[in-house]
Amino acid sequence: MPPDLETPPPELIVSIGDLKESKNPQGVIVTYALGSCLGITCYDPFGRMGGMLHAMLPDSKAGHQSALARAAYLDTGIADLIQRVTELGGNPRVFQFKVFGGAQTIQASNYFNIGAKNITMMEALATQLRLQVKVWEVGGPRNRTIRFYLRDGGVKLHMPSQPDLYL
Repeated sequence: MPPDLETPPPELIVSIGDLKESKNPQGVIVTYALGSCLGITCYDPFGRMGGMLHAMLPDSKAGHQSALARAAYLDTGIADLIQRVTELGGNPRVFQFKVFGGAQTIQASNYFNIGAKNITMMEALATQLRLQVKVWEVGGPRNRTIRFYLRDGGVKLHMPSQPDLYL
């Protein structure tokens, strides 16, 4: 069948403060308009399965977690992402991660620069947990939309006024 007539692969949409996982090798996991939030993909290249986290804030212990889900925070969301992909049958020893977002989309003081705080926390978690991070596409002034393809672990990155990249 010609490519333009094929059924598009099923997409899972990850909202803010959410995570999704799949072991459908034809699946796509997408999150839209990452600003200061981080979108993190976790991929098992042998099982062709993975997940995506859309975390808003760096630290669940900062006293503002009252009604927010664990996935809203990097410290608890990363642990849950790893656990959920492992529960699908993934092998944590081969997981590959890609990190996107952390922009400063509005003029803000360093105190309110959540994007930079998210990046700093993710760097610390990557070191602490010995995560194999293959891509860091973070910072800057632009939001990002990412599509994560489970067939090969690639991520299509879209930023306004920029050509799309496949990382």
